[in-house]
Amino acid sequence: MRVLFLQQQPCIRSLKYAAGLRSASDALHLAFAYQGRSLGGWYGTGDELFDEWWRLGPDVAADLDDVVERFRPDIVHSHNLPDRLTVLALELAGGRFPVIHDSHDLQSLRRTPYEDGFPEPADPVELERAAVEGATALLAVSPEMLGEMRTRYRLPRRHRWFANFALAGDLPPELPDPDRPVGVPPRVVYQGTLSTNGGHYDLRRLFRAAVAGGVDIDLYPSRPSPAYQALAEEVPGLRCLDKLDPRALLRALPEYDFGWAVFNPALNEAHLHTVLPNKLYEYIGCGLPALTMGHRAMVSSARAGTPAGPPPRRGCRRGRWTTCWATGRSTPWSWPCPPPAMPRWPAGHWMPASTCSWRSRWPSPSTTPPGSARRPRPPGGSSWWATCCGTTRRSSPWSAWSAPAGWAPCATCTRTASTWAGRGGTRTPCGASLPTTSP
Repeated sequence: MRVLFLQQQPCIRSLKYAAGLRSASDALHLAFAYQGRSLGGWYGTGDELFDEWWRLGPDVAADLDDVVERFRPDIVHSHNLPDRLTVLALELAGGRFPVIHDSHDLQSLRRTPYEDGFPEPADPVELERAAVEGATALLAVSPEMLGEMRTRYRLPRRHRWFANFALAGDLPPELPDPDRPVGVPPRVVYQGTLSTNGGHYDLRRLFRAAVAGGVDIDLYPSRPSPAYQALAEEVPGLRCLDKLDPRALLRALPEYDFGWAVFNPALNEAHLHTVLPNKLYEYIGCGLPALTMGHRAMVSSARAGTPAGPPPRRGCRRGRWTTCWATGRSTPWSWPCPPPAMPRWPAGHWMPASTCSWRSRWPSPSTTPPGSARRPRPPGGSSWWATCCGTTRRSSPWSAWSAPAGWAPCATCTRTASTWAGRGGTRTPCGASLPTTSP
């Protein structure tokens, strides 16, 4: 089968697809038509996965027509953004071959341009509709994105979502044992795109706030970022490091305590509710809890445990994933989640269950220390669950805490649970039923 990948700037998702296809079959002939840099030019690897590379010039329509006639694909797999190349492929196909539209972003949910070095198309929303409704089959990165498409457009009969899973071959074969002493500030890592346009990748203010709260953050930008280099020189505790190729990056991540998946919601909050970014799965695959805000796709994935990554591997003692329902300074963590001064969340407040989600790697049932929780002071007299369960990879602050009177232990998972008076009922993170208690 002859498969033509199509994308303005080849991305890591297409590299992962190609690696998966190569591992599954030797009977594929893969080619890539693109405009920017090849995978090797952008990530330092990936060109070897394709048999042919075709660069599209300024006259994209004519060049793509030439590629189609010479390569004669059995199928075209087109990635956005932008959606323009999918629309061109559909026009050229004329029913001769299927065109898959792989949607990474919905431009209709964004208020900032897609930053890949190319000018924005004049009619992005119309192109989005044409690509989604005209495609032979549709892929999205999350069920939330698929749901947003369904409310706007007529979806093709074949459609599904497929997450940005990490490549098993790139994950470290062994994870280091927990070794962070209690009381030592956690080390946080961010990897990926950084920008200064006020969009969701403009993280300068958030990094400042987190470092001021007592954490150290290392940045691995996916492209040179002078603005963040300057910020790192100005802010102690923040480092902007050299770019690494994908495999080397994943070998470096296990040395940290948390992976940063917090984004700036000021302009693109609707978009952020639909994303399950590559970095989320790569953090989890490397054993790191992922710090994030209350965006629907990431929170629902955390709660449902879908799909949090590949099955546990030899040497990976990652157990179940749970959700932290309490945020603010009062949490018994060495730093709050989200950090102080995070937009819309005043420091020291406790938020409802839908607000914040983190994932914690439990070493194993036999070595998990009993969890603890502190009774919060909810703003406005409201009441909700305020149970924090879990340990960080390298720090076990729970061992320094004891459950207050009235907090019932859970025999199923050895953690604690509680209710506020008037809430009714008692539940534990593992779902076990306990008698009602009211501390």
